[in-house]
Amino acid sequence: MASAMPLALLLLCLLVTQTNGSRRVLLRSTDDDSGASWSLKACTSISSGHSNGNKLPVVHRLSPCSPLIGGVRKHGKAGLNEILHRDGLRMRYLNEVQAAAAADTAPAPSGTPASGLSVPATQNVISGLPGVFSYTVLAGYGTPAQQLPLYFDVTGMSNLRCKPCFSGVEPCDQAFDPSRSSSFRTVPCGSPDCTQASCSSGSSCTFTFYNSTFVFGNGTVVTDTLTLSPSATFEDFTVGCMQLDNLFSDGAAAGNIDLSRSRHSLATRVLLSSPPGSAAFSYCLPANKDTQGFLNIAPALSDYSGHGGVKHVPLVTNPRGPNFYFIDLVAIAINGKDLPFPPATFRGNGTMIDTQAEFTYLNPLIYTALRDEFRTAMAKYQPAPAFSDLDTCYNFTGINYIELPDMTFRFGNGETMELDDRQFMYFFREHLDDAFPFGCMAFAASPDPNFAWNLLGSQVQRTKEIVYDVRGGKVAFVPSRCGLR
Repeated sequence: MASAMPLALLLLCLLVTQTNGSRRVLLRSTDDDSGASWSLKACTSISSGHSNGNKLPVVHRLSPCSPLIGGVRKHGKAGLNEILHRDGLRMRYLNEVQAAAAADTAPAPSGTPASGLSVPATQNVISGLPGVFSYTVLAGYGTPAQQLPLYFDVTGMSNLRCKPCFSGVEPCDQAFDPSRSSSFRTVPCGSPDCTQASCSSGSSCTFTFYNSTFVFGNGTVVTDTLTLSPSATFEDFTVGCMQLDNLFSDGAAAGNIDLSRSRHSLATRVLLSSPPGSAAFSYCLPANKDTQGFLNIAPALSDYSGHGGVKHVPLVTNPRGPNFYFIDLVAIAINGKDLPFPPATFRGNGTMIDTQAEFTYLNPLIYTALRDEFRTAMAKYQPAPAFSDLDTCYNFTGINYIELPDMTFRFGNGETMELDDRQFMYFFREHLDDAFPFGCMAFAASPDPNFAWNLLGSQVQRTKEIVYDVRGGKVAFVPSRCGLR
């Protein structure tokens, strides 16, 4: 069933009625390949870098308005093969993080709620390349601010491509120029911001940038002013300044902003500078490649107090991923029936929120129980062959309506959150002339059986604003805040 052809996106229109714990769904295809839903005005507003206070527009790397690839002329759709390949790279990176933490004999995650969580992380600003990036913002760095297209991530590194670029073979326009900034400073060896063992006394703090396969080049730890909007600037913001041809394979980004819990991250700087009634940040991921999301820095928690359907979920600590965000997921239910695992099983593995992986990856034992229960609920539909890691797929050809089971997450504080169909089903066409779609459950078993964490990917987050109240030790899932079409 594998196909390398681009996959058309689908719109699920939900009917009001539900029967026997399931919801009845109308399958209706939409033709969004042209990018016609984007106007020149929409792209112009994104290119300004900020739209409303501390709220920055967020677009997917393949958006027609993406600053990475030159707009509508080159925008495209990621096929399912590409998505799964990129997810594999992301999981490989996270597995390496786990392995390194285990080698340091870190204690196993306790699942203890992190009430009053502040800034516990100690990891240095420099890290290995974290697999892939998907979502972009425009931000300024330096004085005066140089507007740069940047990825954002919640798992721990800030880096910029800096001039002069390494060989001059590739264009160097998407890069920060230190010579144009009056506030640029290098970090010396011996500074608390430099933890490089190889650093010589009195010199600048240098490092090597790498992943598990390649050494990409060298860089220097530096500080300068980060400008997100006229009302949101951060002096002496620490990044790794890289002199190399191409920092990211996903496109000509100038770097990325770290929103993790590490001591140098933007989230940490916000916690240190914003009033107690503020969250560190929130985001809405774009619903698809042709819509726009946002990244909101230091939103007021009072903005969400009167909003119906908000789900507050405890953050938990995990020594093997101290800079990542883990939530206290304790159960998954299908049509009200919990999977046959005690809460300690989920807590012992941990559940990390990630913005880069598309799908949700579970411990193989938990996933097998979910898959079996889901297949039982979908027994009347024709199974389709597995598509790589997605092994619970169906052929809905000739069917106008389907009934999907209810899927519910249950958390350690007793809160529950029912997922909608756009969160737990991935619909696609195998061929462009198919009348109706195929569909796969958008969950998979972790590809490495030694991978200890559960991971919530971007698809399961897309219909909600995710608010990171790091001070309060919780994350809020806020529905209907993302402007879905």
